[in-house]
Amino acid sequence: MGDRVDVLLVDDDRNDVDVALRAVRREDLDVRVAVAGGGGEALEMLGIESGVDADDRISPCVVFLDLKMPGVDGWEVLQKIRENPSTRELPVVVLSWSGQQRDVERCYRLGANSYLVKRFEAARPGAYFAQAVRYWADLNEAPGD
Repeated sequence: MGDRVDVLLVDDDRNDVDVALRAVRREDLDVRVAVAGGGGEALEMLGIESGVDADDRISPCVVFLDLKMPGVDGWEVLQKIRENPSTRELPVVVLSWSGQQRDVERCYRLGANSYLVKRFEAARPGAYFAQAVRYWADLNEAPGD
């Protein structure tokens, strides 16, 4: 079986990923974060699209999903997660620089559990992400917990 993963972060922007991972380390969160650099890679890691052996699929407790990525974008990933019986109930938190109401509404219509707008925080970069990870990985009670 694949390594235990608590969080799947799907984002094509390496700078955003680095800030998020540093924030998780800085807050000393006891979570394992897997990173997919795009939507297609995320779908493979979750076992929705072929390309990964069953033993290497991951089962995170939450997916943090960027919207605007080349190729398979976040909306398509969200839709496929919700259509697949094995991932239908998986919490998905959209993480985007867009705070446009139409984007927020579209994500909730597609089944997002939460929507966070990325923000620049000079004093503690990525703190909002670490707080969200703490909530979903440590505080939230999921079915079967």
